Amino acid sequence: MVFSISRKRYGGIQLKVVELLQIVSAIRSSANCRLLVFGTGYDSPFWNRINRKGSTIFLEDYEPWFEKISLKYPDLEAYLVSYPCNMTQWKEVIDKPERLTIALPETVKNEKFDVILVDGPRGHRFTDDQPGRMSSIYMASQLVERGGYVFVHDAEREVERTYSSKYLGEDHLAGEVRGRALLRVFHFPE
Repeated sequence: MVFSISRKRYGGIQLKVVELLQIVSAIRSSANCRLLVFGTGYDSPFWNRINRKGSTIFLEDYEPWFEKISLKYPDLEAYLVSYPCNMTQWKEVIDKPERLTIALPETVKNEKFDVILVDGPRGHRFTDDQPGRMSSIYMASQLVERGGYVFVHDAEREVERTYSSKYLGEDHLAGEVRGRALLRVFHFPE
């Protein structure tokens, strides 16, 4: 598979090429791919371009960042969402999916996605005001299409590893790639 990443055009890409190849391969394996990305960033136009034959939706929780990215890239289909719990609650809510459910826009909650990338929200600090990726991982398990893929970035972290094992299932683990961080690949066969 050949694709180029212009650092000038996509200067905000933090994932390493080895990580990108996994995700791009899954996107390109699905005609008219429906891609859902938890998190927005300077790399968002890259995902739109790679998936130009399909549809790409972004979900972001941090309002100042959402506004900045939406202004910079007005062509993105991005939605502001709120997460129901924070990082300090991760152990108490792991067996309570009703507490992990995100109120999603209609265009998202009534859809199934071929590829889902969990790269948000932020999850590197255990604070009362930071939501972590518990709900993103749970929602990915509910929104992935049969035959689809879920990619969880920063999966070396305890919360991401624990929630992806519980809700995406080790039996669906199709691989791991170490780039900037650990990217776990889950596949849900038809």
